[in-house]
Amino acid sequence: MDHHSPLNDAAKKSASNEPGSWQQEIDLPSERGASRLVMEDLLEQLGIHGWSPSDIFSIHLAAEEAIVNAIVHGNKLDPSKKVHVSCMISVDLARIEVTDEGSGFDPGSVPDCTLADRLEMPGGRGVMLMRTFMTRLEYSDRGNRVLMEKQRTSE
Repeated sequence: MDHHSPLNDAAKKSASNEPGSWQQEIDLPSERGASRLVMEDLLEQLGIHGWSPSDIFSIHLAAEEAIVNAIVHGNKLDPSKKVHVSCMISVDLARIEVTDEGSGFDPGSVPDCTLADRLEMPGGRGVMLMRTFMTRLEYSDRGNRVLMEKQRTSE
Protein backbone atom coordinates (compact mmCIF):
# COMPACT_ATOMS: atom_id res chain seq x y z
CA MET A 1 0.00 0.00 0.00
CA ASP A 2 1.66 3.18 -1.13
CA HIS A 3 -0.14 5.52 1.30
CA HIS A 4 1.37 3.81 4.35
CA SER A 5 5.01 4.40 5.19
CA PRO A 6 7.03 1.23 5.83
CA LEU A 7 8.51 3.07 8.80
CA ASN A 8 5.09 3.17 10.39
CA ASP A 9 5.06 -0.34 11.80
CA ALA A 10 3.72 0.70 15.18
CA ALA A 11 0.00 0.59 15.82
CA LYS A 12 -1.90 3.85 15.56
CA LYS A 13 -5.04 4.25 17.64
CA SER A 14 -7.56 6.96 17.04
CA ALA A 15 -11.08 7.81 18.04
CA SER A 16 -13.74 7.12 15.44
CA ASN A 17 -16.97 8.90 14.70
CA GLU A 18 -18.83 6.19 16.60
CA PRO A 19 -18.94 6.98 20.33
CA GLY A 20 -17.26 4.38 22.49
CA SER A 21 -15.57 2.58 19.61
CA TRP A 22 -11.94 1.49 19.34
CA GLN A 23 -9.81 1.65 16.23
CA GLN A 24 -6.38 0.37 15.37
CA GLU A 25 -4.30 0.37 12.20
CA ILE A 26 -1.08 -1.56 11.96
CA ASP A 27 1.35 -2.72 9.28
CA LEU A 28 2.42 -6.30 9.95
CA PRO A 29 5.59 -7.91 8.65
CA SER A 30 5.07 -10.76 6.17
CA GLU A 31 6.18 -13.52 8.52
CA ARG A 32 4.43 -16.40 10.21
CA GLY A 33 3.00 -15.47 13.60
CA ALA A 34 2.78 -11.72 12.85
CA SER A 35 -0.98 -11.75 13.50
CA ARG A 36 -0.18 -11.82 17.23
CA LEU A 37 0.79 -8.13 16.91
CA VAL A 38 -2.86 -7.20 16.44
CA MET A 39 -4.93 -10.15 17.72
CA GLU A 40 -4.30 -9.61 21.44
CA ASP A 41 -5.60 -6.02 21.33
CA LEU A 42 -8.49 -7.00 19.07
CA LEU A 43 -9.65 -9.82 21.36
CA GLU A 44 -9.25 -7.63 24.45
CA GLN A 45 -11.36 -4.88 22.88
CA LEU A 46 -14.10 -7.31 21.87
CA GLY A 47 -14.31 -8.34 25.53
CA ILE A 48 -14.28 -4.73 26.75
CA HIS A 49 -17.12 -3.91 24.33
CA GLY A 50 -19.18 -6.82 25.70
CA TRP A 51 -19.10 -9.23 22.76
CA SER A 52 -20.19 -12.81 23.50
CA PRO A 53 -17.64 -15.64 23.57
CA SER A 54 -19.18 -17.19 20.42
CA ASP A 55 -18.95 -13.88 18.49
CA ILE A 56 -15.38 -13.37 19.74
CA PHE A 57 -14.50 -16.89 18.53
CA SER A 58 -16.01 -16.16 15.09
CA ILE A 59 -14.21 -12.82 14.70
CA HIS A 60 -10.91 -14.28 15.96
CA LEU A 61 -11.08 -17.17 13.50
CA ALA A 62 -11.99 -14.96 10.52
CA ALA A 63 -9.39 -12.28 11.31
CA GLU A 64 -6.64 -14.84 11.85
CA GLU A 65 -7.51 -16.58 8.58
CA ALA A 66 -7.54 -13.31 6.61
CA ILE A 67 -4.19 -12.18 8.04
CA VAL A 68 -2.49 -15.54 7.50
CA ASN A 69 -3.83 -15.69 3.92
CA ALA A 70 -2.49 -12.17 3.26
CA ILE A 71 0.96 -13.03 4.67
CA VAL A 72 1.34 -16.48 3.09
CA HIS A 73 -0.68 -16.35 -0.14
CA GLY A 74 -0.79 -12.60 -0.84
CA ASN A 75 2.70 -11.47 0.11
CA LYS A 76 4.22 -14.97 -0.18
CA LEU A 77 6.21 -14.37 3.04
CA ASP A 78 8.21 -11.64 1.24
CA PRO A 79 10.00 -9.67 3.99
CA SER A 80 9.90 -6.50 1.87
CA LYS A 81 6.08 -6.51 1.89
CA LYS A 82 3.65 -5.55 4.65
CA VAL A 83 0.08 -6.52 5.51
CA HIS A 84 -2.05 -3.56 6.56
CA VAL A 85 -4.75 -4.33 9.13
CA SER A 86 -7.43 -1.85 10.11
CA CYS A 87 -9.85 -2.67 12.94
CA MET A 88 -12.87 -0.93 14.43
CA ILE A 89 -14.78 -2.38 17.35
CA SER A 90 -17.96 -0.92 18.83
CA VAL A 91 -20.72 -2.48 20.93
CA ASP A 92 -22.68 -3.46 17.81
CA LEU A 93 -20.14 -3.87 15.00
CA ALA A 94 -16.69 -5.34 14.43
CA ARG A 95 -14.98 -4.29 11.18
CA ILE A 96 -11.63 -5.69 10.08
CA GLU A 97 -9.92 -4.84 6.81
CA VAL A 98 -6.80 -6.73 5.70
CA THR A 99 -4.74 -5.58 2.71
CA ASP A 100 -1.65 -7.25 1.30
CA GLU A 101 0.84 -6.09 -1.33
CA GLY A 102 0.42 -9.17 -3.50
CA SER A 103 -1.10 -9.43 -6.97
CA GLY A 104 -4.49 -10.47 -5.55
CA PHE A 105 -6.77 -13.37 -6.37
CA ASP A 106 -10.28 -14.06 -7.61
CA PRO A 107 -12.38 -15.21 -4.62
CA GLY A 108 -14.83 -16.77 -7.08
CA SER A 109 -12.10 -19.15 -8.26
CA VAL A 110 -11.65 -20.71 -4.81
CA PRO A 111 -13.08 -24.24 -5.04
CA ASP A 112 -16.06 -25.17 -2.88
CA CYS A 113 -14.46 -27.25 -0.13
CA THR A 114 -17.83 -28.80 0.80
CA LEU A 115 -18.19 -30.73 -2.47
CA ALA A 116 -17.73 -34.49 -2.06
CA ASP A 117 -14.64 -34.64 -4.28
CA ARG A 118 -13.01 -31.74 -2.39
CA LEU A 119 -13.56 -32.88 1.21
CA GLU A 120 -9.98 -34.17 1.56
CA MET A 121 -8.39 -31.14 -0.16
CA PRO A 122 -7.01 -28.35 2.06
CA GLY A 123 -7.79 -25.32 -0.15
CA GLY A 124 -10.84 -23.11 0.21
CA ARG A 125 -11.70 -23.75 3.84
CA GLY A 126 -10.49 -20.37 5.09
CA VAL A 127 -12.63 -18.36 2.69
CA MET A 128 -15.65 -20.52 3.54
CA LEU A 129 -15.06 -20.04 7.28
CA MET A 130 -14.77 -16.26 6.89
CA ARG A 131 -18.04 -16.19 4.91
CA THR A 132 -19.75 -18.37 7.52
CA PHE A 133 -18.59 -16.53 10.62
CA MET A 134 -18.87 -12.92 9.47
CA THR A 135 -21.99 -10.92 8.60
CA ARG A 136 -20.32 -9.30 5.58
CA LEU A 137 -17.30 -10.34 3.52
CA GLU A 138 -16.21 -8.17 0.61
CA TYR A 139 -13.08 -8.35 -1.56
CA SER A 140 -11.51 -5.53 -3.56
CA ASP A 141 -11.65 -5.85 -7.35
CA ARG A 142 -7.96 -6.73 -7.38
CA GLY A 143 -8.47 -9.35 -4.67
CA ASN A 144 -5.70 -8.14 -2.35
CA ARG A 145 -7.99 -6.59 0.26
CA VAL A 146 -10.80 -8.13 2.29
CA LEU A 147 -13.31 -6.23 4.40
CA MET A 148 -15.08 -8.27 7.06
CA GLU A 149 -17.86 -7.11 9.33
CA LYS A 150 -19.70 -8.85 12.12
CA GLN A 151 -22.93 -7.49 13.59
CA ARG A 152 -23.44 -8.39 17.24
CA THR A 153 -25.76 -11.36 17.54
CA SER A 154 -28.58 -11.14 20.05
CA GLU A 155 -28.44 -13.72 22.80
